[in-house]
Amino acid sequence: MGSSPIVRFVDGQQLSWLVIEPGWSVVSSDGTEIGYVEQVVGDSDEDVFNGLSISLSFFDEPRYVPSEKVGRLFEGRVELELTTDEAKHLDEFLEPPPSLDIDAEKASWSDRVLEGVTDIDPLPHDVPRWKRVRPWLASLLRR
Repeated sequence: MGSSPIVRFVDGQQLSWLVIEPGWSVVSSDGTEIGYVEQVVGDSDEDVFNGLSISLSFFDEPRYVPSEKVGRLFEGRVELELTTDEAKHLDEFLEPPPSLDIDAEKASWSDRVLEGVTDIDPLPHDVPRWKRVRPWLASLLRR
């Protein structure tokens, strides 16, 4: 499921997965800019990074990159340990499961499972298509 926190050292500065933001460019291992970060998937309270939801184009559905395939982090850019072709064949991003909080005060296992489970984090919402335009327009203006 989740993995240890990703921390990268770039130019002597430590960058953590916690600094990744929607809109950062995504670059394949062959150096090609292939898209943009849509969503960071993880639990910041527990410092567990699961992966990224990335957009390869404005019209495609977001793709899921597991944390194991996220490489170096630079300010405004994430490098993947995937080629461009491999990134195009990633699975579609599905909503992450809700975080669960189990009440330790409950006496039995069945009580904890049936009554002590609560949804403490709402599911993240998909990024509306109109908000996905911004990174693509920004990339056109940079050229």
